[in-house]
Amino acid sequence: MTADQQSTPDARRAAPLAPLPDHRNVDTPWWQELWRRHAHITTPLRERGLECDIEFGLSAYIVRVALPDDSYLIISPPQEPPSERPPGDPEGWIVTREHPDDQSLFEVLYDSAPSDDPSTSQRPEARHGGSAQPLIEAIDHRLGRLGLPPHAASPTNSSASSHLPEPVTPRTRPGRPKSR
Repeated sequence: MTADQQSTPDARRAAPLAPLPDHRNVDTPWWQELWRRHAHITTPLRERGLECDIEFGLSAYIVRVALPDDSYLIISPPQEPPSERPPGDPEGWIVTREHPDDQSLFEVLYDSAPSDDPSTSQRPEARHGGSAQPLIEAIDHRLGRLGLPPHAASPTNSSASSHLPEPVTPRTRPGRPKSR
């Protein structure tokens, strides 16, 4: 699909990518723009075989990543107060693992969001701010410890993954009926 060809940092894939989400918004220009802005996050995860989607959270767009054990990751900028920064380029990232039926699986994997509360100690990753590379490394580490699919070595593991790819041209995916 055009979204994959134009939103991945490097078109020469070392590993096949997990499929794009299957919903009606995938073919809309606004969703494709959000996908493009988050490609530096979604592409390394899709290389692991993990399906990703972009959704609206409380006050900002989030990346939702389905995991094989029916849990999921939520990768988001701080939700409150809303940020003035563009989607995909926040001042920090927060990653949680959640399960729809098992609240005991809730965990914070990564939190590089700056804290406004001086009495609260910041997590070690706060020094990384909105940088994607340490975020992906932390997710890789935790998923590895959970025994989830290994990360394939790819060209997107380099600094080239930090730049934003070219805009996406809207186009219907051939052979795929629109759903919902």
